[in-house]
Amino acid sequence: MRIDTALLCDAVTVREDLLHILGGGITRINRTQFPAPLAAALALRVLLHRTEVGRLHTMEVILAGEDGQMIAKVDAQFQVPPDVLSKLKANEEVTVNLPLGLHGVLVPQVGAYAFDILIDGTHAASVPFHAGVMDAPAPPPPQQLPPAAG
Repeated sequence: MRIDTALLCDAVTVREDLLHILGGGITRINRTQFPAPLAAALALRVLLHRTEVGRLHTMEVILAGEDGQMIAKVDAQFQVPPDVLSKLKANEEVTVNLPLGLHGVLVPQVGAYAFDILIDGTHAASVPFHAGVMDAPAPPPPQQLPPAAG
C-alpha cells in the first residue's frame, strides 16, 4: 500500500472514482490572528496491492507542530470489497480516493506544521505547510472633497 497523492487544498470531493480538487497544493496559510481555523482539506489517493483488498484499513492523520507535538488527530477507516479483484488486470493496483475535510482543525500559532498520515500504523506520507500572519490591508486613501462651487 502506498499514497501517491497527498495534497492540502481548499476543497476536495470524489465523483466517479476521481478526486475533484479545488485550490490544490497549499503550502502556506496566512491568517490575521492565531489560533485560527485551518479551513482546508486533504486530497489523498491510496494505491493498494490486490493482497490488501477485502480488509479493513485504519488511517490516522496527525497535525504536528515544529516540535513534533501532536496538535490534532483525525481517524478514519476504509475497505475495498473483494469483488473489485475480478475487474483488475494483472499487476494492476486498486485506487482509493479519500477526501478528508479538516476545516474544524485549529492552527495554534505562526510556524511550520505537517500532516503525518499513517495507514495501518505505518507512516505513509507527510504534507508540510507554514502558517503566517496576514498583512493587514492598507487603509483607503482619504476622500478629497470636490472644490466648492462659487
